Amino acid sequence: MAEAAEGLELSGDASLKKILNNTIATIEDNKSQLFDIYESVRAEVEAAKKQLEDLKFQVRQTIERVDALTKQEQQEKQKLALASKNFAQEEDSEARMKERYDAVKNVQVALAVERDKEARLRDQRDKLEIRLRHLMVMLQQAEHLALAIGSVLNYLSTQVTGVVWQIEAVQKDKLVGARIIKAVEEERYRMSRELHDGPAQDLANLMFQASIVEKLIDFNPDEAKANLQEMRQQIRDCLSGVRQVIFDMRPMALDDIGLEAAIHQLVAKLGARGVLAAEYQLDGTPVRLSKYVEVAAFRIVQEALNNVAHHSGVKTASVRVLYTKAALSILIEDEGKGFDLDAFEARQKEEAETQDVEAAVEAEMEASDDGSADSGNHFGLVSMKERAKMVGAELKVTSAPGKGTRVHLRIPYKKEDVATPQGGEAKGRKAKR
Repeated sequence: MAEAAEGLELSGDASLKKILNNTIATIEDNKSQLFDIYESVRAEVEAAKKQLEDLKFQVRQTIERVDALTKQEQQEKQKLALASKNFAQEEDSEARMKERYDAVKNVQVALAVERDKEARLRDQRDKLEIRLRHLMVMLQQAEHLALAIGSVLNYLSTQVTGVVWQIEAVQKDKLVGARIIKAVEEERYRMSRELHDGPAQDLANLMFQASIVEKLIDFNPDEAKANLQEMRQQIRDCLSGVRQVIFDMRPMALDDIGLEAAIHQLVAKLGARGVLAAEYQLDGTPVRLSKYVEVAAFRIVQEALNNVAHHSGVKTASVRVLYTKAALSILIEDEGKGFDLDAFEARQKEEAETQDVEAAVEAEMEASDDGSADSGNHFGLVSMKERAKMVGAELKVTSAPGKGTRVHLRIPYKKEDVATPQGGEAKGRKAKR
């Protein structure tokens, strides 16, 4: 019965994956059709421009012929007038008159034909110019639409692809999926506990003090003023605590000025709170990556620094962010007590082979509740590896008992993940907090 249920679940995952893959294919097909339309309009504009140039050339040639025929008509008329004047003096005057008259008539016929042709060509040119202006407007609109929809389609395709990757990860390793769920719940619990123990308690205390100040105002204004000044400082501290919780949830700098600034801010805040004194170094020219890549990188650094602060036994570390031409590298090092990496990997492999997800998660939760350093490192590394895996990054952890820990994250640049580069060259900038 259990095997049948599991088979049904896998079948459902496969069907969902197929639907998402079909969605990606449809998105790509529609994007191709949209750009085909844009290319078609652009080709029509180029053809219209060439046709307009040809018409302008024909109009110029026709005008030149009209001018030449007009001049020739005047000359033939002068010859006809001269022949008419000498009509009585010449023996073949009648034949000459007829010849001059026919010459004038032929020129006039040719001139009329050329003038009619000029009028038609001018009309075609004017109409084509109007049509070309409309086509240029259409081309501009099509270009903007293609770029906008292309960006949206790329975003949707990336998001759907991310969902497909997650489905594949769940199919390959259910234990990791359960740990991710556990991570979300633990993060929510941590946030609620910090809000309850910090800002919520401070606000309750401020409410109590406000009631005292309300009573003091009538008979001891100086004491009331002193209490208000103290309350203002407490409100400032409460606001700082709220901002810290917000930063832990999602640093605004990550969206505003980039990953390296968010990491620098994280290092500074850990130092200001007395949690961890870390040396920060930035090398290379910063490159903006896709939001989901930057978020994953930031969370990995945040988890690595939390591990140093809570499990290494030391309160110092170093963080180096290096932007090269091919990849972003982030190195976090400490000289703490370290841990047995081989034992951790062996235990992880053993748990994966058991496929007993619920039992493994329950055991891990119990170990985490005990507060052991090993359990914290164990879960943190799994979370970091999964985040790196989801964005196509390489995560290498080096550690041994008594020899500290070294976490190296390398994110190769992908064309679809690289956003607008930030200005300015940063070489060897350091900030110790």
